Amino acid sequence: MMIPLWYGLLMGMAAAWLGFWFGRSRNWGLMELAESRQEETRPVEKNVGKASGRVEGKPQRVRRGVRYLASPTDGCVERMAQEGGIGARITTADSKLYAPSSGRVLSVAPRGNAFLILTDWGSEVEVRACNSEDDLLDRFFRPRVIRGEIIRRGKLLLEYDRERLSRECEDTAVYLCAKGEHAENLEMVEADQIKTGEALFWVK
Repeated sequence: MMIPLWYGLLMGMAAAWLGFWFGRSRNWGLMELAESRQEETRPVEKNVGKASGRVEGKPQRVRRGVRYLASPTDGCVERMAQEGGIGARITTADSKLYAPSSGRVLSVAPRGNAFLILTDWGSEVEVRACNSEDDLLDRFFRPRVIRGEIIRRGKLLLEYDRERLSRECEDTAVYLCAKGEHAENLEMVEADQIKTGEALFWVK
């Protein structure tokens, strides 16, 4: 009995289709197995001594289980007297600001250079780059968060052109000020130099 040519072609195509999908499924399974084995054998970093974390690619030193406000930038730090609060001024060469605490962004200044954050323990913290009131300076600031946004410590708040700003304005320092009833519970670290993400104020 002769098998029609069209029937042979149809059976051949069906066998080829089944073989293709069988091989592809098998390869996928092997890939998933290899990936899972890589995850299992990947070395786990261990912290020794002080706890360490990452803030947008920069290291930070923290105390386990202790709340704190982190420095939003690198630089030379000095204490500032603030009515109804506590503050610090940081002379920096960096052009980025990071969130000092987890919480919610209550407001962003019209120029985009200042942020008011309600921390997760109820204190209001203002982070500001440049203390000038010149509205023409807003072209130098590029905020990276919006009002009402929920953020975590280390979130990028602002990128700005510090070099061009320094040619237009004498004040290029960064300011951090904690306000409200919880501000009196903050204790500033004893340091002249500080790194991004390191504790600037401990919460008592």
